[in-house]
Amino acid sequence: MVKAFNYSCEGESHKTTGKVCQDYSFACSVEGLTMAIVCDGHGGERYFRSDIGAKYAAEATEENVSFFIENVGDTLFKDTKFTAVGPTRTLSDAENLSKVDTAFRQLFSSIIYRWNEKIKHHAQTVELTEWEKEHVPQKYLDEFAKGESLEKQYGCTLMVYVQTPNYWFAFHIGDGKCLSFQESPIWTEPIPWDDKCFLNKTTSLCDTSAIEEFRYCYQGDGHFPTAIILGSDGLDDSMGETSNLANFYIQILKMLANEGQKATEASLQETLPQLSKIGSKDDMSVACVYDEDALSAQVVKFIQYQIDLVVTSINETDARIKAAEEKLAPLRALKFLDKKAQIDIQYAKQDIEKYKEERIKLLFKHDALMGQLSATYNNLLNGF
Repeated sequence: MVKAFNYSCEGESHKTTGKVCQDYSFACSVEGLTMAIVCDGHGGERYFRSDIGAKYAAEATEENVSFFIENVGDTLFKDTKFTAVGPTRTLSDAENLSKVDTAFRQLFSSIIYRWNEKIKHHAQTVELTEWEKEHVPQKYLDEFAKGESLEKQYGCTLMVYVQTPNYWFAFHIGDGKCLSFQESPIWTEPIPWDDKCFLNKTTSLCDTSAIEEFRYCYQGDGHFPTAIILGSDGLDDSMGETSNLANFYIQILKMLANEGQKATEASLQETLPQLSKIGSKDDMSVACVYDEDALSAQVVKFIQYQIDLVVTSINETDARIKAAEEKLAPLRALKFLDKKAQIDIQYAKQDIEKYKEERIKLLFKHDALMGQLSATYNNLLNGF
């Protein structure tokens, strides 16, 4: 059974400034259609209604994706192998686009058009709040009053995953990460990245060339991910390397398989605000689609993947200990130590101590994962 859930939380920095959560997430799983959406409203002063823009982006996407599926049907994706397409600006002559590329371009155009309709109506019917009057620079309020650059004031990113019984597809404009989990490789980023998303810069629905900045992927040959997780950039900024983010998501998937969705959602509601506090301090959103049966069958591989990571880390730590000891050995042999040699010895000893402490922690983690692996095997053998 395919299931879906989502959760968004206010970032730590927003709590101190009085800003609302500018992320918006959505997930649903009804007969014949499962969908997950994450939108991240921009945080700059100019984008002072981006929380509304994010909500409307999700609504416009849900409406248009549902229409797209009803009217395109299964024939468009029938028997298609996994295909990934970078930013649409990289596509060749528009006259030579495939039927799938043309259909996606029409979908993206419809989403942008509907989003603009929604934000225009909101701007015309909802007056400036007292908070906006107090905190937004006057030049942006003047633009708003004239109805200028409304898309900027509501600017946000958009990331989407859609699955039907016969095919799946995903698309993205902006930053954040979409990770796919399956048997092999254990995780991937199925949607191509856009190099325009770098540091604090991102592509956006509010860009004048937004239609050229969507990236997407699709598959209709009967193969589906075990799980897909969408996360706003507040999460991957907190994790650093994407492999760390993947490992965090694997923890989520293991909990889903072992403790169920309700317990997992409760854990996320507790964990994400803590991550924001010690990490990016940004809003955080997660939306997940997963195959419950396939996920349970893959827990062993998830645990083994984590064990392999820990073993690699132990080996790297051992190499650091050896290098530090080799650096220390000739210093210890000196009969007379000048100030520099004394400092070098002190630093080498500190490094060795630090690496040995790290190694102990890694060994505990390895033992814990081995225990999880053993328990999982026992449950499988007992038919649990």
